[in-house]
Amino acid sequence: MNVELREGSENPQITGLRSGAFDVCIGHLSRTYDQIENMLLIRERLVVALPKGHRAARKKYVGLRDLEGERLIMPSKDLLPSLHQMIAAAFLKNRMPLDRYQMAEHFQTGVNLTKARAGYMLLPSSAKHFIPDGVVLRTPAFSIGPLDTFALWSRGNVDPLVHRVLTLLKEIKREL
Repeated sequence: MNVELREGSENPQITGLRSGAFDVCIGHLSRTYDQIENMLLIRERLVVALPKGHRAARKKYVGLRDLEGERLIMPSKDLLPSLHQMIAAAFLKNRMPLDRYQMAEHFQTGVNLTKARAGYMLLPSSAKHFIPDGVVLRTPAFSIGPLDTFALWSRGNVDPLVHRVLTLLKEIKREL
Protein backbone atom coordinates (compact mmCIF):
# COMPACT_ATOMS: atom_id res chain seq x y z
CA MET A 1 0.00 0.00 0.00
CA ASN A 2 1.36 3.40 -0.97
CA VAL A 3 0.43 6.42 1.09
CA GLU A 4 0.85 9.90 -0.29
CA LEU A 5 0.69 12.66 2.29
CA ARG A 6 -0.30 16.17 1.26
CA GLU A 7 -0.91 19.21 3.38
CA GLY A 8 -3.91 21.35 2.68
CA SER A 9 -6.71 23.33 4.17
CA GLU A 10 -10.30 22.26 4.71
CA ASN A 11 -11.85 23.28 1.38
CA PRO A 12 -9.34 21.46 -0.86
CA GLN A 13 -9.63 18.39 1.39
CA ILE A 14 -13.41 18.29 1.01
CA THR A 15 -13.16 18.89 -2.74
CA GLY A 16 -10.57 16.11 -3.04
CA LEU A 17 -12.70 13.66 -1.06
CA ARG A 18 -15.78 14.45 -3.14
CA SER A 19 -13.92 14.07 -6.44
CA GLY A 20 -12.22 10.85 -5.39
CA ALA A 21 -8.74 12.41 -5.58
CA PHE A 22 -8.32 11.76 -1.82
CA ASP A 23 -9.37 8.68 0.08
CA VAL A 24 -8.86 9.83 3.68
CA CYS A 25 -7.99 13.24 5.07
CA ILE A 26 -7.06 14.38 8.55
CA GLY A 27 -8.04 17.88 9.51
CA HIS A 28 -10.25 20.27 11.37
CA LEU A 29 -13.85 20.98 10.41
CA SER A 30 -15.60 24.32 10.56
CA ARG A 31 -18.92 22.62 9.67
CA THR A 32 -20.36 19.31 8.49
CA TYR A 33 -20.53 18.38 4.82
CA ASP A 34 -22.99 16.26 2.84
CA GLN A 35 -21.58 12.90 1.82
CA ILE A 36 -18.49 13.32 4.04
CA GLU A 37 -18.10 11.06 7.06
CA ASN A 38 -15.89 11.98 9.99
CA MET A 39 -14.37 10.36 13.05
CA LEU A 40 -13.03 12.42 15.93
CA LEU A 41 -9.37 11.52 16.45
CA ILE A 42 -8.19 14.07 18.98
CA ARG A 43 -9.71 16.82 21.09
CA GLU A 44 -7.10 19.29 22.33
CA ARG A 45 -7.37 22.23 24.63
CA LEU A 46 -5.89 25.46 23.36
CA VAL A 47 -2.99 27.20 25.07
CA VAL A 48 -1.63 30.74 24.90
CA ALA A 49 1.88 31.00 23.42
CA LEU A 50 3.83 34.00 24.69
CA PRO A 51 7.40 35.17 24.24
CA LYS A 52 9.55 34.40 27.27
CA GLY A 53 9.73 37.51 29.42
CA HIS A 54 6.24 38.73 28.47
CA ARG A 55 4.50 40.28 31.49
CA ALA A 56 1.79 37.57 31.42
CA ALA A 57 4.29 34.70 31.01
CA ARG A 58 4.73 34.54 34.80
CA LYS A 59 1.05 33.69 35.25
CA LYS A 60 -0.32 30.15 35.22
CA TYR A 61 -3.61 31.36 33.67
CA VAL A 62 -3.70 34.14 31.09
CA GLY A 63 -6.82 36.19 30.44
CA LEU A 64 -7.63 38.18 27.34
CA ARG A 65 -7.25 41.37 29.40
CA ASP A 66 -3.63 40.32 30.05
CA LEU A 67 -3.14 40.48 26.29
CA GLU A 68 -4.95 43.75 25.63
CA GLY A 69 -3.09 45.93 23.14
CA GLU A 70 -0.90 43.03 22.02
CA ARG A 71 -0.85 41.64 18.47
CA LEU A 72 -2.54 38.27 18.04
CA ILE A 73 -0.88 36.00 15.52
CA MET A 74 -3.89 34.30 14.03
CA PRO A 75 -4.48 31.47 11.57
CA SER A 76 -5.94 32.41 8.23
CA LYS A 77 -9.70 32.02 7.81
CA ASP A 78 -9.01 30.16 4.56
CA LEU A 79 -6.35 27.84 5.98
CA LEU A 80 -7.85 26.94 9.38
CA PRO A 81 -11.43 28.23 9.42
CA SER A 82 -12.43 26.26 12.53
CA LEU A 83 -9.61 27.66 14.67
CA HIS A 84 -10.06 31.14 13.21
CA GLN A 85 -13.79 31.06 14.08
CA MET A 86 -13.08 29.72 17.56
CA ILE A 87 -10.65 32.55 18.32
CA ALA A 88 -12.94 35.23 16.90
CA ALA A 89 -15.86 33.85 18.96
CA ALA A 90 -13.79 33.92 22.18
CA PHE A 91 -12.90 37.58 21.60
CA LEU A 92 -16.53 38.44 20.84
CA LYS A 93 -17.83 36.56 23.89
CA ASN A 94 -15.34 38.38 26.12
CA ARG A 95 -16.11 41.75 24.50
CA MET A 96 -12.50 42.18 23.43
CA PRO A 97 -11.78 43.92 20.15
CA LEU A 98 -9.95 41.81 17.63
CA ASP A 99 -8.24 44.78 16.08
CA ARG A 100 -4.52 43.95 16.30
CA TYR A 101 -3.64 40.75 14.52
CA GLN A 102 -1.23 39.26 12.02
CA MET A 103 -2.26 36.30 9.88
CA ALA A 104 0.15 33.36 9.77
CA GLU A 105 -0.07 30.54 7.22
CA HIS A 106 1.59 27.91 9.43
CA PHE A 107 1.86 27.27 13.16
CA GLN A 108 5.67 27.32 12.98
CA THR A 109 5.63 30.77 11.37
CA GLY A 110 3.40 32.02 14.18
CA VAL A 111 5.62 30.42 16.81
CA ASN A 112 8.69 32.10 15.34
CA LEU A 113 6.87 35.46 15.26
CA THR A 114 5.93 34.89 18.90
CA LYS A 115 9.54 34.10 19.79
CA ALA A 116 10.58 37.32 18.01
CA ARG A 117 8.15 39.20 20.31
CA ALA A 118 5.87 40.18 17.40
CA GLY A 119 2.80 38.99 19.31
CA TYR A 120 1.15 35.98 20.92
CA MET A 121 -0.91 33.13 19.58
CA LEU A 122 -3.33 30.38 20.52
CA LEU A 123 -2.13 26.85 19.78
CA PRO A 124 -3.34 23.31 20.36
CA SER A 125 -1.77 21.83 23.51
CA SER A 126 0.26 19.34 21.43
CA ALA A 127 2.36 22.35 20.39
CA LYS A 128 4.40 21.72 23.54
CA HIS A 129 6.30 19.14 21.46
CA PHE A 130 7.70 21.71 19.01
CA ILE A 131 7.92 24.97 20.95
CA PRO A 132 11.43 26.46 20.87
CA ASP A 133 13.22 28.07 23.77
CA GLY A 134 12.00 31.62 24.04
CA VAL A 135 8.29 30.71 23.89
CA VAL A 136 6.16 29.69 26.87
CA LEU A 137 2.71 28.10 26.89
CA ARG A 138 0.06 29.12 29.40
CA THR A 139 -3.49 28.02 30.13
CA PRO A 140 -6.16 30.48 28.97
CA ALA A 141 -8.28 32.00 31.75
CA PHE A 142 -11.10 32.43 29.24
CA SER A 143 -13.40 29.99 27.50
CA ILE A 144 -12.09 28.74 24.15
CA GLY A 145 -11.82 25.49 22.30
CA PRO A 146 -11.23 22.67 22.21
CA LEU A 147 -9.73 22.08 18.79
CA ASP A 148 -10.97 18.84 17.25
CA THR A 149 -9.03 16.84 14.66
CA PHE A 150 -10.98 14.43 12.47
CA ALA A 151 -10.42 11.67 9.96
CA LEU A 152 -12.59 12.43 6.91
CA TRP A 153 -13.73 10.19 4.07
CA SER A 154 -16.48 9.98 1.46
CA ARG A 155 -19.70 8.31 2.59
CA GLY A 156 -20.12 5.01 0.81
CA ASN A 157 -16.44 4.51 0.00
CA VAL A 158 -16.05 0.73 -0.17
CA ASP A 159 -12.31 0.59 -0.87
CA PRO A 160 -10.87 -1.98 1.58
CA LEU A 161 -7.68 0.07 1.96
CA VAL A 162 -9.71 3.06 3.15
CA HIS A 163 -11.38 0.87 5.74
CA ARG A 164 -7.97 -0.50 6.80
CA VAL A 165 -6.63 3.04 7.27
CA LEU A 166 -9.71 3.96 9.31
CA THR A 167 -9.25 0.85 11.45
CA LEU A 168 -5.62 1.83 12.08
CA LEU A 169 -6.69 5.38 12.97
CA LYS A 170 -9.21 3.97 15.48
CA GLU A 171 -6.43 1.93 17.08
CA ILE A 172 -4.16 4.99 17.27
CA LYS A 173 -7.03 7.01 18.73
CA ARG A 174 -7.44 4.48 21.54
CA GLU A 175 -3.73 4.79 22.35
CA LEU A 176 -3.94 8.59 22.52
